[in-house]
Amino acid sequence: MCSGCGPGYRSPLDAMKGPRERIVYLPCIYRSTAVQKPDYLATVDVDPESPTYCQVIHRLPMPNLNDELHHSGWNACSSCFGDPTRTRNRLILPSLISSRIYVIDVGTEPRSPRIHKVSSRTRC
Repeated sequence: MCSGCGPGYRSPLDAMKGPRERIVYLPCIYRSTAVQKPDYLATVDVDPESPTYCQVIHRLPMPNLNDELHHSGWNACSSCFGDPTRTRNRLILPSLISSRIYVIDVGTEPRSPRIHKVSSRTRC
């Protein structure tokens, strides 16, 4: 039987019983607008007890234009719930338009994440 001490949960019901999120990360894009700025990752405070509740508390701009960030995911999935060596400390942000994949460090300072790595390949 698993110890359940990793980053995920055994089931969706267990996840619902877990602690509520205090911050969320939202990819924000400028595609099909007149704005010529890079996409960014917004950090939003969703802790009802916080003085900054429902506010964007940080914006992390990407270093490039025309990425269209899409479908973020974690470096450790919820099926790792029994593995204490796994942590969800990186957010993976792939791009639809460019070939870039951004790896965001959300573990060091969750309220103000930073870019850990950018991976880019030339398209065929």
